[in-house]
Amino acid sequence: MANELKGAEEFRDIIMEQRNPHIAAGMARVMDLREEITTNDDLKLRPGVDYATRLHFIQLLQAADRDRRLITYNPENIDLKDDGIQNAIQIPPEIAAGMAAPDMLDVGVNPYRGEQIQMGSSPLYTLPWDFTGADPNIPLASQLELSNAGMLLVSSVNRAIVGWTRLESGKRGRFIYVSDSLRMYAHYSEILALLHSIGGGGAYADFAQVRASNEPRGPGNAPNRKTEVPGTSALQHTAGK
Repeated sequence: MANELKGAEEFRDIIMEQRNPHIAAGMARVMDLREEITTNDDLKLRPGVDYATRLHFIQLLQAADRDRRLITYNPENIDLKDDGIQNAIQIPPEIAAGMAAPDMLDVGVNPYRGEQIQMGSSPLYTLPWDFTGADPNIPLASQLELSNAGMLLVSSVNRAIVGWTRLESGKRGRFIYVSDSLRMYAHYSEILALLHSIGGGGAYADFAQVRASNEPRGPGNAPNRKTEVPGTSALQHTAGK
């Protein structure tokens, strides 16, 4: 039963059983992006990433956006230019400088229009990922050690992953509706905005302090932490003499 297939923590609202295989196709690149973020050394050590890392993440996001458009079903022949769905996540020219092939960014503007004949219904299937925290490649938030910026970025990606599974199009046999496609575009736009805010320039700063979890004598010995016991600091002992 679908009720027995659940995710945990930030994935607790994910719907694991789907009828539409294109839901998994749309999720795949976002899962790749999440894995790259959760294993990134900079986001474990610093509150931002450098330009090269930001460009790498944006390229993965752009690939996800390309897939979103390719699986969009448009039987009404909506003017995609006016509707806005043809617009992919674009890499700004100034940070794309030095890329080998400019035509890498040309992923086409016309998504599939859908079936030309009536197709049979599709059976339910289970998404091919484990969102319970048991898969080391898909760690939950409680299993991550990232900076605040890293956690914010992962949370945004998590919302996109969950969002894919909650679309009305999940009940279709294939492809996704234009309205659902635009909903996912909104998720991707949020991720892109975060990537610009934490990537490159002044965002690539360092931490001046050791994290409480890295203190050799435990978090209780970290200064200015809530776990510090009142009346036990060196300053208070000195003042009391």
